[in-house]
Amino acid sequence: MRAGRRTAIDVFNNPILVGTITLLVVIVAVYLSYIAENGLPFVPTYNIKIDVSNAAELVKNADVRVGGARVGQVLTITPEEATKDYPHPFARLGLALQKSLGPLPLDTHYQVRLASVLGGKYVELFPGQQKRPGLPDGGTLTLSTNPKLNHNIAFVDLDTAFATFGPKTRAGLRSAAADFGDAVAGRGAQFNDAIRSTRQLIGPLESLLALLASRNTHLAHFISGLAGTTSAFAAVAPAFNSLLADGATTFAALDTPALGNAIEQTPPTEAVATPVLQNALPVLTDAAVVVQALKPGAALLPTAAQRLDAIITGGTPVFKLVPKLARELQSALVAVNALAHDPASTQTFKVLGSSDLATFGSSAFIGLGAILRSVASEQFACNTIALWVRNFSSALTEGDNVGGWLRFAPIFDFNAGQAGQGFQQATPSADLHINPYPKESYSECQAGNEVYSAGQKIGDPGKTSTVVDNTAPPPLVLARGRKAGLVP
Repeated sequence: MRAGRRTAIDVFNNPILVGTITLLVVIVAVYLSYIAENGLPFVPTYNIKIDVSNAAELVKNADVRVGGARVGQVLTITPEEATKDYPHPFARLGLALQKSLGPLPLDTHYQVRLASVLGGKYVELFPGQQKRPGLPDGGTLTLSTNPKLNHNIAFVDLDTAFATFGPKTRAGLRSAAADFGDAVAGRGAQFNDAIRSTRQLIGPLESLLALLASRNTHLAHFISGLAGTTSAFAAVAPAFNSLLADGATTFAALDTPALGNAIEQTPPTEAVATPVLQNALPVLTDAAVVVQALKPGAALLPTAAQRLDAIITGGTPVFKLVPKLARELQSALVAVNALAHDPASTQTFKVLGSSDLATFGSSAFIGLGAILRSVASEQFACNTIALWVRNFSSALTEGDNVGGWLRFAPIFDFNAGQAGQGFQQATPSADLHINPYPKESYSECQAGNEVYSAGQKIGDPGKTSTVVDNTAPPPLVLARGRKAGLVP
């Protein structure tokens, strides 16, 4: 036993062996410290790549966090050229994450954030909600100009924010900071008093906040109602602004000495107006009675106004002809006056006396005028009367010393296959053509121009010609017809 123990002690007392072991331990420690920044050996990781638009101040081995907890590190930072989906240069980061974190959802987002105000940045991951499929080991979350496909969340650095201020703005900020320092210098007692007063305010403020937080105050309903009111005002904000601006203009116009003088004169004016109104009260009472009595008539005013409007509308064209009628009537009255003062006319009326010959003559003249007006268009358009007289006279060209003969040629249809026209029957014949009221106008002259068509034709035969035989009219008839508007 003593021999074996002495042998082990002798081995550890060997300086060469102890030095060799110590050297191996140091080499392993140095190796581990060298590679530790890239992850411990034999520890599995979940490796992915992400594209960021700006990797400034981001260094290798920077933290990768989820919810503030470190879950990995940045292993590589590689610059990349513009792509079809993202037309700007960008950086591609290689991340080594905890194996338990993968696979990340495909709708995961990320952001390069500032670690502190002194500098340093880290990558914050925001895992998405999409469960399957996940981002495989070695996969890449890319950039895109489409907001729906872009995974990188934009972030503004402090240096970028401060760089937005120009030299004048920075000088102004420095001046404001210096003035603020001068303002608070030597005022420690006042600050202490303000802090003490604030401390005394906290107690009542807590009570007020507790009251507002109580459900009985319905603060949530008030806020929602205020939000609804604000939304309603937002829709009419331009009109509301215009109202305020116009109101300011109106109040500025009212800010004059004349308005003040008018207000000062109001009490004396009221003192004078009071007895005047009291004296006018009986008159106003009578006026009220009159108005009440006029109410039934007022109900009829709309109908009366409509009828009056119709009368005026219908009478306006007639009234336009009154001046012409007045001139013609004046000429007629002048002629009547001349007739009345003519000795021959006076003698004629004396001969007529009380007989009705004048009335009969005037009636016949009026009737003849009506007949001529009725047949004027037919005569001028179709020469009806002249053709009838010519044909009638030609029918009397034969005769003897006793008198003329009227020629006519009756035509009978004794067709045995159907009811003939030579006997009375209940219905018209199937081939009967008759037009008892032919159209005679500028558009057509039916009498004598009917075109034969098979079958029965009773009444209007349809469109016919306007060409008729021409006869020589008396002199100046056509000229007078054109002047009267009866001949085109």
